[in-house]
Amino acid sequence: MPEGSLDTCCLLNLCAVGRVADWLPSLGWQWHVPEAVRGETLYLRTYGAEGEPVNQEVDLQPDLAEGVLVECALDPGEETARYVQLAGSLGDGEALALALAATRHWLLATDDRKARRLAGELGVPVITTPELARRWADNTGSTDVEIAAALCRVRDLVRFVPGEGFPLRDWRVRHLE
Repeated sequence: MPEGSLDTCCLLNLCAVGRVADWLPSLGWQWHVPEAVRGETLYLRTYGAEGEPVNQEVDLQPDLAEGVLVECALDPGEETARYVQLAGSLGDGEALALALAATRHWLLATDDRKARRLAGELGVPVITTPELARRWADNTGSTDVEIAAALCRVRDLVRFVPGEGFPLRDWRVRHLE
């Protein structure tokens, strides 16, 4: 099975949809969560009993225990050097996720514009939240209602709204209409 590295923004977006274990297996990759990403993924807005947004602690432990997510750390040497190089331009989670993807020849899941650009320069394949959502929808036969519900949760709870030119922006907008 191919492998991928999740950065903080994509992981939070997936958590907003619901249980990560319900989504990730359908995507066809083994997903790794760098230490810094896990450290940045602390809280998520969710819906309270009355439908109002409330903050909730993110608990990745069940997903790690099931093997849906695998925690990973940098190895000394090339990975650490690549991380130090990238940390000057990116946040810790993005730099670590990209350093691992670049040195281990993994896919990188990120929505960060600069991380996507740097990944392209390094020859690292990238997938974004809308592309993950589309792949999930295609692989699971999700209905338009299920797709819209997932995209609404990401929009409303994480406040992720892709701009012009973002991959699959039109697909996302069409499902939210």
